[in-house]
Order: sequence, then structure tokens, then C-alpha cells
Amino acid sequence: MRSQLLMKRASGALMFYHAGFPGTPSCMRPAVKTGFYTSRLQRRAWYAMLAALCTSGALYGQERIEETAVAANPHAALDWVPISEIPEDQRDLRCQLCEGQYVDPLAGAERVDPDQAPIEASARQSELDGSTVRLSGGVEVVQGSREFSSDAASIDRESRVGTLEGNIELREPGVLLRGERGEFYSRSGEAQLVNSRFVLHQQLLRGEAALLSRDSEELIRVEDGAMTFCAPGNDDWILQTDQLELDIEEGVGVARGATLRAKGYPVLYLPWMSFPIDDRRRSGLLFPMFGTDSRGGLDVGAPIYWNIAPNYDLVYTPRYIGQRGLNHEFQGRYLDKYQGSWQAGGSYIANDKQYADDFPDEGDSNRWLANVRQNGLYGGRWRSQIQYTKVSDVDLIRDLETSRLDARRDVNLLQLGQLDYLGDRWLVNFQAQQFQPLAEDIREDYKKLPQITAQYRSDGTPFALNPTGLLQYSNFDTDLQRVTGQRLYAEAGVTYPMAWTYGFLRPTAKYRILEYQLDRPLDEPLLPEDPNAASALASVDGGLFFERETKLWGRNVIQTLEPRAFYLYSQFDEQSDQPDFDSAELTFNYNQLFRDTRFSGRDRLDDANQVSVGVTTRFLDGASGDEMFNASIGQIYYFTNRRVRLNASDPELDRSNSELAGEFNFYPNDRLSVRSNLQYDPSTGRMNAGNIMASYTRKDRIVLNAGYTYRRPVGLVGNQPVTEQSHLSTYY
Repeated sequence: MRSQLLMKRASGALMFYHAGFPGTPSCMRPAVKTGFYTSRLQRRAWYAMLAALCTSGALYGQERIEETAVAANPHAALDWVPISEIPEDQRDLRCQLCEGQYVDPLAGAERVDPDQAPIEASARQSELDGSTVRLSGGVEVVQGSREFSSDAASIDRESRVGTLEGNIELREPGVLLRGERGEFYSRSGEAQLVNSRFVLHQQLLRGEAALLSRDSEELIRVEDGAMTFCAPGNDDWILQTDQLELDIEEGVGVARGATLRAKGYPVLYLPWMSFPIDDRRRSGLLFPMFGTDSRGGLDVGAPIYWNIAPNYDLVYTPRYIGQRGLNHEFQGRYLDKYQGSWQAGGSYIANDKQYADDFPDEGDSNRWLANVRQNGLYGGRWRSQIQYTKVSDVDLIRDLETSRLDARRDVNLLQLGQLDYLGDRWLVNFQAQQFQPLAEDIREDYKKLPQITAQYRSDGTPFALNPTGLLQYSNFDTDLQRVTGQRLYAEAGVTYPMAWTYGFLRPTAKYRILEYQLDRPLDEPLLPEDPNAASALASVDGGLFFERETKLWGRNVIQTLEPRAFYLYSQFDEQSDQPDFDSAELTFNYNQLFRDTRFSGRDRLDDANQVSVGVTTRFLDGASGDEMFNASIGQIYYFTNRRVRLNASDPELDRSNSELAGEFNFYPNDRLSVRSNLQYDPSTGRMNAGNIMASYTRKDRIVLNAGYTYRRPVGLVGNQPVTEQSHLSTYY
């Protein structure tokens, strides 16, 4: 046994051999493949450790080493490394889904052109016969970045042609070929293998072949073979071919006589097909879509992808729907550094048979959808956005499920154009917005044609006066018989933020003005043409931070206690003669305790004389600082009734305090989160609203969600039912 040890003494130094260099016996190769290594330097350390184990008697004999290696990783011969042996910072999404990845042992090695490098060969036995060198017993051949190994080999020194026999392994950076018998031509880099297997590391592709050849143009040709992107040991999807050509440089595969198998069953046969083997975009067919629907029947789509240029492309999908006809769907993308990113899509179905039967009075059964998306940023100052979706009828999205066109099932389709100027102190927004309703019982929202907003932001310097200001002009229009007109909102004020390590105090004062110029409909002759309102507002927001070190579930944590108080005073001004263009009462929750208005939009200047009190506690990981848990609770105390209402006929709000609002969030680790908020009414002793949502993401990125929502109607006339909802969802 001592004659087979992986070491020798030279000049008093102990030198180790390894599989990447000549001289390592073949008995070590299976064992070293079980390690995770990315460079020759790392491999040296691994082989040195194994050599030390051999010396100590911990490993002995080729059979024992091979049995140990195969048991630890049965797919090590294909450079496959289980996810448990891969450092977490190197585990990408594909690695997690496949529970491992191919690791190229030459990935970190210095690339040396094989054509310019000499051949270095070693074996336990060698024989010279003229110009032919015959090697046997752990044959290792290295030519630059190209490596060969086998049980036996013969090399013609003049023609530089070699023949390999038994347990052949040929590798270059990114490529692994294995077989039983083969030939290689060192001048051209060509090689042929019989009964072979192959791996392309970067492409995450493996396969097998009765005859495999590798030529000088980085082409791999497979005769009577198969390939798959599935992980070793998983053959759910396999492409069997009579002939297969893989062009690594171009990233394209061409198959002839191809049969696609799923779980061993044939699902598709093509006499010829071309497909990408990496992430580079290619024109061609995308995977077809199949479905069925009770209102449409059989639904089959065959997407065709056209890679027009590096910065724009197009997908056309002819889609046959049994009871409706042929639907044509388009989606194009365009990317430009000046015009931003664009997506434009649409669908058109001529003479929808099912729609004509459902709505015989409509007359026109041609149906269509148009969709445009744009986002741009220019010079770091100007930002643009377009979201425009329009359909021929309100039922189209429901009937045709055009989710592939990024049109969602909303009650309204947004039609928005927006341009922003991002200055150091000023933010200016130009916006045109309208909606297309998708429900007959939903009133049409007002159109903003246009709305212009200018906002001044101070830099928030502590212990200094910081001015604030906002000016907004809006023009509201509608196709219905309702009041329309123009609105001008302005506010100006000053804040004096104070901040310490133990707390903060932020007094603010501002004055708000609201003016209208209205166009009255005929059925509302008494509505004034130019109502207006004005109100002064003052607030003081302050809080403290306390913390202590403690332990939670055996972990060192930091607990904080953060009390907070917010006083708000706002003058009352009569606003019963003002319209409601875009405003609503905000849903009450914990964050609402510290806002200076209870309305969204700009149609109401609410009155207030109140103080909000709340407290938050957090648990932070003592080592990383990550937040593990937080909980908050608070309440508003009112000193006067709130007289400003959204509807003029609504009575004043006369409660002396609000509901108790609370929330908590629990993040025990990176995978699990639990979030909840509650609203409890101490005057009735009832829980008026609450929800809890838990989300768990597994290592393979499967997401599981579960939740529950409870809401009791408050302030409504009659016996309104309680709403309870449970929620379960998953992403697989």
C-alpha cells in the first residue's frame, strides 16, 4: 500500500500530487470530487488533506475511497455538488430549486491556450515505441487549460493524436466529457468519445450519447443521445435526439429527430428544432399554452418570439379559443437611454361568437385591448411614466384572461401620463389621469386633465427652521352629468426639527388655502361657482427612545421602548358647499394616529383639536441588528367635535376618544413573517377590526401564505353583518 501513497520526498520537502496535475493515482479522483472547490489553490489544500488521511490509515485502497465518495455524493462524477456543501453566499435561485449546482474545478484556474502549451503526461507505467508513447495506470494529460485522464492511453508525439481507454475524463473550463473509449487531437482540440456523458457547467446542462464529438469550434455533437436541464437524478424533462449539436460559443442547440419526454412519456416530436442553451435571447417558438374554460372551451396559444434587436423585441401569440375564435395577442418591448423602457401590447378577436350570443343587442362583436407602459429617467432630474389600458367592452378581461398582456382584473383600468422634475429642493409633477370602469355599478371617477403639483422640500436640518410649501392645480372633468371644475390648493409653513440620540421633537405650523372654479350641471343650480376655504394648522410631534440588553430564546437581543405623543390643532372653516372630486376618509389604523389629516385628496381641510399617544417596543438581534419583533398601541383623545365631513349632511363626530389601534410584526428568521393590526373599541368592549397574516418562504423559494381578516361595521344604520375572511395562497 505504501507504494500507492500520494506523496514523494524531493530535497527534503513533502510534495503532494492532485488530479489537476500529472501523477495523481486514479484512486483519488472519485474522492476529491466530493469536495467544493473553485480554484487549483483550493484543490491543493483538499488533496493534501486526503493524502494526510491516507498516510494515517484513515483512507486505504481504491475501493474504500470510491465507496466513500459515491455514498457522499452519487453524482460527483458530473461535478455536481449538493446544496449543503455550497456556501450560502453562492446559492442562487437555480441552485436552491435544484438543491445543488455544477461546480467547475477549472473555473478559478488561469486560462492557458492549449494550442500554445506543451503536452505534459504522467502515469504509473509508460512505454516508448518509436514516436508512440503508451501509458497505463492513472493516466493524466495536461495541455494548458485542457485536461485528460483515463486508465490507459497512447500518444503519437509527431501527429499529437491520442487514444484513451477506460474511465475517460476530458475537461476544459466550463466543459466536462466522460466516456469509455475515445480519441483526441491535441493540435485542433477535437475529441471523440463512445458511451459518454457530458456537462456544460455555465449552461446548467447535462446529457449522454452513444457517440460524442467535440471539435475545434467549440461544437459538441451528439449521436443517439439525450440532454436535460434537470439536476442529476431528476429526469422529469428529457430531450432525446437522433442528432444533437450544441454550439457553446453562440449559445444555440440544434436537434434532429427530437422527442421531448416528461416523466418518461413522449409529449412532443419534432424532426428539427433549434433552441437556446443559455440566457441569450433568440427568435423562435416559446412554450405553448393550453387551457379550458366553461365559457370559452378549449384554449390553445402558441407564442412566437422575435428578437429584433438588442434593445427591442416582440411576442406574437395566435390563440385559438374554441367557442370564440382566433385571438391575436401582441406584446413588444423597447429600451432606450433617452426614451426609457416601453411595453406596448394588445389583443384583437374578430367576431367573438360567444360574445355575440351573450349580447345579441351589442351589434359589434369585434373585441380588442390596448396596453402601453413606459418608465424613463433622464439626466437624473426628469422622470416619466405612462400607464394606459383600454378595452372594447367591460367584460373582455374577464372573458379572455389576458394576464399575459399585464392587464389585471381591476374595477377600473388606469390611463395615466406623468412627468416629474426632481430638483434639490423642488419636486414638480405634471399628471393627466383617467379611468375606464369595468363594472356597470361602479361610478366613473373624475378625470384629472391635467394636475400640476409643485412641492418645496427642505433638507431637514435639525435645530434650524425648515420651510415647507406645496401648490397644486387640478382640472376635473367627467362624461357624466356631475359638477366639474378647477381646484387650487396651497399650503406654506415652517418646521423646526430637533433630534437627539434619546428622542426627537418636531413642531410644525402651516396655513392651507382651498379655492374652486366650478361648472355647475343643470340639476344643481344652487351650488356656488367659486367656493373656498382656509385653515391654519399647528402640530407638535415628539418621542423618546429607551433600550436595554436582554435575552430572548437564548439569543442576545436589544429591546427598545419608544413612547410618542402628537398634538394637532387645525382651524374650522365651513366647507359644506364644496364638491368631492378625489377625497375619501382614511381607514383608521395605528399610523393614522400621527397624521395631520383624516382625509385623502385635497377637497377637505379637516378641523382638529386632539392629542395622540402611542408606544412601540422592538426586539433587535444583538449581533446583526435585524428587527425580530415590534408591537405598537395607541389612541387619539379629542378635545372638540370634528365638524368637517366628506358629505355635508353627515353629523358631527362627537366621540371623546378614538378606538385603540394596535399592530405587531414578528420576524423570527429570514423565511417567516407574521403581521397583524387590531382596532378595539373600549366604549363597547368590542373588537371592531383586525387581521393577521403569516408568510413562509421555503429554501426552494416556495411561498406559503395564510391570513384572517375581521371587520365590524361602525356608525351604520341598521343591522350590518360582520365581515370575516380567511386567506390561503401559495407560490410554487
